[in-house]
Amino acid sequence: MNRAAVLLRRLSSADAVRALQAEFGLSERQARRYVNAGRGRPDGVPVPERTAVFTVRLAPSLIDGLRNRAGVTGQTLSAVTAEAVRGYLTAVGERGGGQAP
Repeated sequence: MNRAAVLLRRLSSADAVRALQAEFGLSERQARRYVNAGRGRPDGVPVPERTAVFTVRLAPSLIDGLRNRAGVTGQTLSAVTAEAVRGYLTAVGERGGGQAP
């Protein structure tokens, strides 16, 4: 959808459909869906950063607290942990991350 939004800035809808078909090997129907979605979100959608495995050792009570929070909020353990670390980094003035530039 982000690519469709970019193409729509300089191409007609029909040309954007053809460009998506050629670039990604999409059917006309699928390309048109992306163009329609891109028309509705001209700024695109945020793309989260890729994730990587990062092993840390924590006290069992912290792990229990993270798991409890994940269960209550319906988030994954990784999402809860990332949220906590991002909050800490923001509080101390470091880059919080979470979105690709």
